[in-house]
Amino acid sequence: MEKCFVCGKDDALTDGRCMECYLKESFQFSIPGKIKVPYCKSCNSYYTNRWKTLVDKISFINEILKNNVSSNRDIEFVTEFSKTKEEIQAKVDLTEEGNISKVKLTIRPFHEDPSFDVEASTEIHLSGEQCQRCSRFYGGYYEAILQIRNDEKKIELERANELLEIIDDLSDKLISKDRMAFIARVEELKEGIDIYMGSLSAARKIANELIKRFSGSTGEAHKLMGLDKDTGKRIYRTTLSVRLKNLTQRYAYYRGHLYLIDIAGDNFKLTSLEDGSQLSIKGKEFEKDLKKEAIRIIDKDLLETIDLSVTEVTPERYQMMKLAGDYETFYVSRDEVRLKRKLKTGDNVKGAIIDNRIIIIEQESII
Repeated sequence: MEKCFVCGKDDALTDGRCMECYLKESFQFSIPGKIKVPYCKSCNSYYTNRWKTLVDKISFINEILKNNVSSNRDIEFVTEFSKTKEEIQAKVDLTEEGNISKVKLTIRPFHEDPSFDVEASTEIHLSGEQCQRCSRFYGGYYEAILQIRNDEKKIELERANELLEIIDDLSDKLISKDRMAFIARVEELKEGIDIYMGSLSAARKIANELIKRFSGSTGEAHKLMGLDKDTGKRIYRTTLSVRLKNLTQRYAYYRGHLYLIDIAGDNFKLTSLEDGSQLSIKGKEFEKDLKKEAIRIIDKDLLETIDLSVTEVTPERYQMMKLAGDYETFYVSRDEVRLKRKLKTGDNVKGAIIDNRIIIIEQESII
């Protein structure tokens, strides 16, 4: 043991000081007794340097503490002390009372010696306030109108609902990075769908995604609405016109089989016209296969089909006859027929002709 040159106490010394004197001179810590945090109840978000969604309460408390602590040393906030970490740790004990979080802090400057622990406390108050996003959302604000139109005819109800589901999903994903990517309202018109959006950037991204999935064209028109009261900048309202081509039913010829194409979120869902089985292919993989011509897209109007009748059944093959034209008969190997049911003489089926090959499909598969 040596004497501390500050207080004269015999102790293990650090830089000539006992632990108590060393702590007093080398470690400063303070935190306000009350911390107010703006909180929007409508969208469960809080404001620090920007509005953020309150997802995890512990992460939120740690962020607020880090932003408000004043110390000359880095502090790690923990739920339990760790003896293996040499950093200064502060154990957080939390008590909830409505919108108030009462926080008791136990700071341990020396990880191996709890006798020098320092205690502090604060209260974090969620102060009710409506964020700019919710203020605009509930006020009917919109920055862009996304006009969805079909190149050939009016959009059928079922297809319109599918488009709205896709747009809702895209909006939900964008809103995590762009809080203004909300849909203010939707108008279903005879000529198509108008979607009023809080963010022009989000509307453009959704328009591009729709073009990528269905093909088509886009256009923009801008209208001056006035000046921003705070910044004096000009306020424009933009109309994005999206004219889609491929809203009719489409099929995919993939690995020698025929599928009905549908879209489920970011994936393409393929339903077999032969046995009803389903495949799910990620959007990016689907696009790669299209470029490599591993998948061929066939519009409904271009799919050539014929009506057939089973005229003979053997263990190895079916004999079939066309029910129109030249009433030609031909043979199909049983291994090439993927129908769920077993065919028997007299059964009627449909065939799709692709590359001079006849693929046997169910009658009800063609919509």
